[in-house]
Amino acid sequence: MYIVRGQVHEPTMQYFFRKLEEKNLSAEVVQMKWSPKMDLIALANIQGEVVLHRLQWQRVWLLPVPAEETSKIVTALAWRPDGKVLAVSYESGKVFLCDVENAAILHKMEMGLTVNCMQWINTDDKTNSSNGNVTDTNQDANHQDIFQDNSYTYLPKMAPLPKSYTTTNRGTGTDVHDIKRLQGQERLNVLVVGMASGRVQLYAFGIAPVGHVDLKEYDSVLTPKEMKSVMLSSDLHTLWLMMEQVNNATDESACQGILLSCNSTLLSSRRIEIAQLSAKYGKISSLMEYLNQTVKSMSEAWEDILLEMESKLNKYAESKPTPGTVCDDFLQLLMWGKSCQELQAFLLHELTEKGLKKLGHSVENSYCNIQKLILKNLQSVGQMLLFHLTELKGMSLWYDKYGVLGLSPASVQDAIIALGSFMLKANELLQVIDSSLTSFKAFFRWLYVIMMRLANETVPPAISKMNQKNVNFVADFLTENFTDNPENEGKTSGFTLERVGQYLKKEDLQLVTDVSRNDWYSFIQSSPIMQESPLLYPHQPTKSLIQLHEQLQTAINTALNRPSTIIGQHLQCNSMFKLYNSPKKEDAKRSWPVSQHCVGSSLIYIVMLPQQVPSDSLYIIRQPDQEERSSKIEFLKLCFGTLGDSSLNSSTTSTSPACSQHQVLDACFYDDETLSLLLHEMNSEGENLSILCQLSLSALIRTQLFIKLSSGDVDTMLQKDVVSVDAGIHVTQSRRLENMKAGRFAVSGSRKVSCVVFSNFRRVRIFDMETEDDNEDESSDASVLDTTKEINEEENKENISLTG
Repeated sequence: MYIVRGQVHEPTMQYFFRKLEEKNLSAEVVQMKWSPKMDLIALANIQGEVVLHRLQWQRVWLLPVPAEETSKIVTALAWRPDGKVLAVSYESGKVFLCDVENAAILHKMEMGLTVNCMQWINTDDKTNSSNGNVTDTNQDANHQDIFQDNSYTYLPKMAPLPKSYTTTNRGTGTDVHDIKRLQGQERLNVLVVGMASGRVQLYAFGIAPVGHVDLKEYDSVLTPKEMKSVMLSSDLHTLWLMMEQVNNATDESACQGILLSCNSTLLSSRRIEIAQLSAKYGKISSLMEYLNQTVKSMSEAWEDILLEMESKLNKYAESKPTPGTVCDDFLQLLMWGKSCQELQAFLLHELTEKGLKKLGHSVENSYCNIQKLILKNLQSVGQMLLFHLTELKGMSLWYDKYGVLGLSPASVQDAIIALGSFMLKANELLQVIDSSLTSFKAFFRWLYVIMMRLANETVPPAISKMNQKNVNFVADFLTENFTDNPENEGKTSGFTLERVGQYLKKEDLQLVTDVSRNDWYSFIQSSPIMQESPLLYPHQPTKSLIQLHEQLQTAINTALNRPSTIIGQHLQCNSMFKLYNSPKKEDAKRSWPVSQHCVGSSLIYIVMLPQQVPSDSLYIIRQPDQEERSSKIEFLKLCFGTLGDSSLNSSTTSTSPACSQHQVLDACFYDDETLSLLLHEMNSEGENLSILCQLSLSALIRTQLFIKLSSGDVDTMLQKDVVSVDAGIHVTQSRRLENMKAGRFAVSGSRKVSCVVFSNFRRVRIFDMETEDDNEDESSDASVLDTTKEINEEENKENISLTG
């Protein structure tokens, strides 16, 4: 290996990296990411599908493009640090959190802009105390209580979600208390989402918004085009943003690469409070998801079963030649047992005995299902939401810890009031269902007897009896539902048979329930003091259940999202570094692969390729130290020359021609001390070969030859002089990839594996990075590969050249 200015080093290398698998893919790969905890790799293809594979390439699941997603382009993947949730972003700006067990979509977020990159980081176990010393937060009582929740011990148990929800989301539906899969989080983790136009959003545990940055607000001169990389330090103090902006107002293809450093004292100093607040957000969000699915199931349980009967009654009313309303005809039939010929024909030929019987069963089943959902699901989740919102209000009253984060007692109280109004409306719906069901049963039984008598059929004695109570029920039903409709001019009568369905529509109620005879309501109306009491939930008589549900969602979102705005105001962009310029129009589609990694609690490393791949060099950027990390950066430029000859291919007896210059295809951090590289070489015989190698990052750090760059420098980093590096730097492991023209790769230091994609992006090769290959196995493997060499050569001819 050699570093800029021509120093060449050829350390002795062995044949590392044992090949595990080589597989073809059904579509071109655009994104891939190894799980940090399990031997799983997620791949997104050009068709918008996300596929999860095990190390031995058994497919775990395939996530198709969601039905509501308009774009098929997956822009980024990110694993939660515990490996149980995968974040997938699409070009449309939607982000989905998927359960690793069954691909169930746990959470959805709408960004409004194209997501360019994502990073999901774990915070460290330590935090700075007030005196500046580092203390172990595991010894802090508050830290121990972050994720402890005993509410489920005392609150009512929630019933399993309806089957329609579990079927849609492919979940089991058993763990209704943890729909978002948040239990078991040992410490705070943050999902950082970088979007086009210079926007960045931070989500604790992947769902709770805890800050945002809009670069256009930071500097009006900036014209962000694409976010290349986002990285948050483990201590939550520094956020690095690498982006491209338009460098020429008349030519948008002329881009400039810049690196911005943002600091947040509030975010880093209130980590424990943010973790507690985000955990509470997660519980409330899970309960709201449960509530949303319950309301959706109620709407599905309600069918437009009475619309057909209403249309038939309207048709009869319009064609009825005799004077009077339809209500008059039915009341005459109820009181005297006689009716006009038109009504008899309507009952026997239009409504029919079979149709009425079917209608009665449908109404009863529908109303009973809605009642069960309210009693078993809605009331229990309402009590749990009230408990957590009340706790959240108590937290908001402690201003020094939570109020300073933007948690407002007034906004939380508004959410509690909205929840109370919603639950009052749910209880009102229960009463309406009970009274409607009783009236419908009495009306259908009476009308069924009448139709049997008109058809000269024998009426069973069990249903033929009509006492005065049943007569009153039928009369009340006719009076309430067969009323004149003044809005329908020119029509004899209007019908409102569906008193329950109006509660499940996004519009005001047409038939308002009369509560004037309610003693409690009368008492409240007679007492001005009680009307002004904050302890009483307001009753909104004209609003439907769906309308109040939307109001509840808005109130909770307002209360929970306000901290994101306040914390975002403390995320200040302090430094801006110019990295490169691409003034030529033909460079508009240049690719600038970057990889970032956080070492320790605060030190961030970024690897950047300064030109279209394959690149002649790469840059390693880092912060100089704790004090200067907001105003300066350090960088080092690396170039690769002769890596050796036969040492790279010990499986063959003949030596391969040495290459004097290697180009970089891809670079990725393997762990805190190692940088993985995918190199391209063209030897003297004109063969295009690929090399997978490991570079000692710790050896680079010890050189002390990083060049400092201040934010005030006007020259770009690429224009800086680069000094030589001494002979202490070396490639620790390396392997030439036989019969393979590589394109990209993904590595995992925690799982000690890598996945290299061919240049056609439709074939992958898996390597064990910590095992030395057996020569005998490699020889047999080489013989097999030789049989497909001609096929691979033909395939390579069709691929887009990476060296052009």
